[in-house]
Amino acid sequence: MNRFVVSLIAATALGACTGSTGKDNPFEEDPEDTEEPAAAAINEALASNLGRVSAPGGDTITVEITALDGTPLSTSFTRNTALDTNGYLAYTTQEDPLDRLFVVLAAASLDGSVIAGVATDGGQFNTFQGGGYYDRDGSFDPPALGNSPGEGQVSYAGNYAGLTNLTSSAGSNLLPVPPGTDPTLLPGEPSRVAGTIFLNANFADNAVNGAIYDRVLISSADGSLLPLDDLALLVSEIDANGEFFGEVEIDDGDPDNAGAGVGNYGGIFGGEDASSVAGLVSISGHIDGIDNEHEYGVFVLTQCGLDGDAAICDNVAPN
Repeated sequence: MNRFVVSLIAATALGACTGSTGKDNPFEEDPEDTEEPAAAAINEALASNLGRVSAPGGDTITVEITALDGTPLSTSFTRNTALDTNGYLAYTTQEDPLDRLFVVLAAASLDGSVIAGVATDGGQFNTFQGGGYYDRDGSFDPPALGNSPGEGQVSYAGNYAGLTNLTSSAGSNLLPVPPGTDPTLLPGEPSRVAGTIFLNANFADNAVNGAIYDRVLISSADGSLLPLDDLALLVSEIDANGEFFGEVEIDDGDPDNAGAGVGNYGGIFGGEDASSVAGLVSISGHIDGIDNEHEYGVFVLTQCGLDGDAAICDNVAPN
């Protein structure tokens, strides 16, 4: 359980596609499968309060988050297009006006091999719940190694989205409360983050690193935007299951901030020749002038050189 920032945004005046593998749900077991792929091992720093998110794309999504989102433990969240962020699909739930509002942002890769999502509430009674989840359909299949471009060293790029504990009780997605309700009882709506992410991965060295840039905070109070510092995703190891976990630093060009760690990132490669990657970010202490801020971010990316890759991929090999 984490601390949240009450009405901070209002006070500071801030200005997806799904794929298919042919099964009904690629993230449920196929009775014809004879081998069990290794289960994803999401680091606690990234997972936090979130246990599971089902594949996005329909009118509802199933979420397991602790606590106070609803009953039973696996709760159905409803599609909320008003909160879609940078291509990531939004889902929400709030049982009544004095219960917490929970938001999920999630996506599946174009080839249907991986999914990822983040969820938080908007905070209430000095705390908030949040975390991330990723999963893969099938086993880890790294690219073949060789001397030609794309044979072992590849890139991934695309959109990034996040949810924060920067909250406002004036958010338009909250259920209306009766006039005169004591402000102490009011839940909040989390503010969101949009950005761009780029990863380089080398499957000979089993290493990955990258950056998240063009980041903006989207105020839940009034929709205004606040530019945020870029983030450096430090070199981390790709393990035998195609997963990775590493550190995040601020990358704002200020030498005094060099080496300023603000959290972690991690994810999993999926698809043929690691065609896709899905992952998460968990950071705090990364916004100047704001205390106790926290962000859970999500990315689902296509390997450069494949159909549907990002425009920046025109600058990397192969293209």
